[in-house]
Amino acid sequence: MLYLRPLLFCFAVLAPTLLWAQEPSQPVRLELPYELENSRVEIMALPDSSLLVYSRKSDTWAKEPDFTLEKYDTQLERVWTSKLDLKSEFEFIRHYTEAPYTYLIFQAAKPTLYTFVRLHLGSGALTKSEVVLEKAEYIYELNVLRGNHFLITGNSYDTKPSLLYLDPEKPQPVMLPALYGDESSFSDLHTDHVHGRVDVVLAETNRRISRLQVKSFDSEGKLQQNYFILQPQDKSLLNAEITPGDTLSRMLIGTYGVRDLRFVQGFFTAPVISKIVEGEFYSLLDLQNFFKYMKPRREERTRKREFARIAAGKEPLQRYRMLLHDLIPTPNGYVLAAEVYFPQYRNSSGYFDSRVRGLERVAQAYKRTHAIALGFDRDGILLWDNTFPLRDVLTPDLTHAVEVAGLPDGRVVMAYPDRSKVVYRQMEQNKFTDKETSVELLPYEKEEKILTTDMPGLIRWYGSHFAAFGFQRIRNPNGPNRNVFYINKISF
Repeated sequence: MLYLRPLLFCFAVLAPTLLWAQEPSQPVRLELPYELENSRVEIMALPDSSLLVYSRKSDTWAKEPDFTLEKYDTQLERVWTSKLDLKSEFEFIRHYTEAPYTYLIFQAAKPTLYTFVRLHLGSGALTKSEVVLEKAEYIYELNVLRGNHFLITGNSYDTKPSLLYLDPEKPQPVMLPALYGDESSFSDLHTDHVHGRVDVVLAETNRRISRLQVKSFDSEGKLQQNYFILQPQDKSLLNAEITPGDTLSRMLIGTYGVRDLRFVQGFFTAPVISKIVEGEFYSLLDLQNFFKYMKPRREERTRKREFARIAAGKEPLQRYRMLLHDLIPTPNGYVLAAEVYFPQYRNSSGYFDSRVRGLERVAQAYKRTHAIALGFDRDGILLWDNTFPLRDVLTPDLTHAVEVAGLPDGRVVMAYPDRSKVVYRQMEQNKFTDKETSVELLPYEKEEKILTTDMPGLIRWYGSHFAAFGFQRIRNPNGPNRNVFYINKISF
């Protein structure tokens, strides 16, 4: 049974406090009859402010699973449902939306066999085709331009990723010229639908220095432009995100290092068409709030020590790895967000991190210390920075743990799910606060209780709204307990 009711969140006695604290509300909740033991569910936000729900449900071992795609509007009312005919071995891995279609990729047990699905967002009509991508055991990224696919792929026996172009009307993919050396990697893949261009940012290194390269392809996979971004003598460009726009206005916003190319020492901005000497550089010590994840005394000692080492010509002791988010356009420029992490390794006593120099092992998990947001104007000038301290946030893979959104009123919200609550931070430019803020997920009725929450997730939805989701067990004092898949609308 599908449950959907408005949530009466702002009770009269709490309203003044909630308004003063600007806590997010939960205006609506949807419950779907999926259980953790026999279902897999994915939630995708669509450009028309709706949600796409993919589900794979199998009630018994003998029965073939049901694959379903459902669209829900902003009030979580169902718009349409489409059944997807797939073999049981296929698993959902990637999606990308280019209106009026969403494209989905499913992978078979044989890792190079894929099913590509094109779903019409208005009607729910779909088409599918099976494709064999030789040497492509993994698909890391999917972008679509005018119906044609651009894929970053990899495999288990070759550490060098590839950029593939796939025309759905033709059986064979084409490998596009991208990486050349074994020490190269993809930094950003961005599709500019207005200008009909796919931009690829590449990081190339010889282990002593690193530079960036920008390649632009048209919808047919033909190379249009190629730019080498040269670094200053004392800095190496590590990775970057590219802004949309025409050739003259595009910019790179990213990170740089000094000696050890694994670690970030600051941020840079530069026009794509010019050499990096015309760009702007900001060291971590230039940022007002970067070290605010520390206690005040520790931050003060760290800054003094690092400034003294720089004055003496020594390498900084602080060593940070960062996972960048996609750029967020704002009316005045862009916001770049990043998560600061350390790989975790397991020994007999548990996890330990890798801030020891020279330690190279396969990580078992990735621990976050804090997330940061930097606001830039359209010329690449830093306007503000802020920090979100993260407590005990680990992920088994190096994927984004924090969801980031720029709100229409200029605030930036960072949030992540933590069991039956959402931990968040509302940023007003460089006004830092160390106050921890979170909101408990609400059931339908105030007398009900959430007993367990499994596989919690959170995505940016539209405007100032997020969608929190996962599996829950609910205790109902007036009836039997129920197991559901929930979606709560979180409005800031």
